[in-house]
Amino acid sequence: MIKLIASDMDGTLLNNKHVISKENIEAIRKAEAAGVTFVIATGRKYDDVQPLIKAWDLQCQCILMNGAEYRDEKGNILEQINVDKNKAKQIINMMQQAGIAVEIYTNKGSFTTETKEKALEGATYRIMSFEPGISFEEATKQAKELPYFNRLQYITDIDDFLKSEVEIGKILAFHQDVELVTKLRNNLKTIDGLAVASTFATNIEVNNVKAQKGIILSEVVEKMGIKKEEVIVFGDSFNDYSLFTEFPVSFAMGNAMPEIKEIAKYITDTNDNAGVAKGIYKALEF
Repeated sequence: MIKLIASDMDGTLLNNKHVISKENIEAIRKAEAAGVTFVIATGRKYDDVQPLIKAWDLQCQCILMNGAEYRDEKGNILEQINVDKNKAKQIINMMQQAGIAVEIYTNKGSFTTETKEKALEGATYRIMSFEPGISFEEATKQAKELPYFNRLQYITDIDDFLKSEVEIGKILAFHQDVELVTKLRNNLKTIDGLAVASTFATNIEVNNVKAQKGIILSEVVEKMGIKKEEVIVFGDSFNDYSLFTEFPVSFAMGNAMPEIKEIAKYITDTNDNAGVAKGIYKALEF
């Protein structure tokens, strides 16, 4: 019997219009009515998740920033795993040397070490990753209106920033040069104690090695008295990999990366065809 469902957001629960479809919501409601706990497992910050779940009045637990944070249905933080500040400085230096705009997710909001102009470039590349085919000009126009971009805080002295009480959950960057991103990703993997992943070929997401979706979910379900065989997981990208290695009942999206499909127990439909809903209905029959 399934007791908990965990789903990634981008490319999984969200369709290509970046919203949760009615079909997925209906399936989640049916699962919850059967006593199943629903969990969102995303690389996003809580502030970026709230509008999406509030739109459907969805009360759910959340794995955030790839596993750096776990919150209950009311938004209370239950678990938190941060990046060591000495390693954070190494990460930031390597990203800056590569000429890629750095963004830092913390307990005090999002920060960047860049100028506003450079940060806008990073936000533009973010839009282009989420919306393939969009022009740089149109992506820049959209980026200027993004709430997260307008909430960015600018660091003037990195040493003072790191000496403060700020806690770093995740460091990330976007760039359209895939070769550059791949090289930087591989270089970052040489730093011990880090989990280096990505949602797209055009981005890098860095966390504490223990801050991975599957690892933190394993700890939480154990405390809840739920067996791993009673959990099903959905995902599509590299930052979902630990979900698929930690939990035996896994669904890769039809649009998932080949590496995720290879280790999944099941393949469901795409994110644009309510693949999560179809997987949930199948799982409820187990």
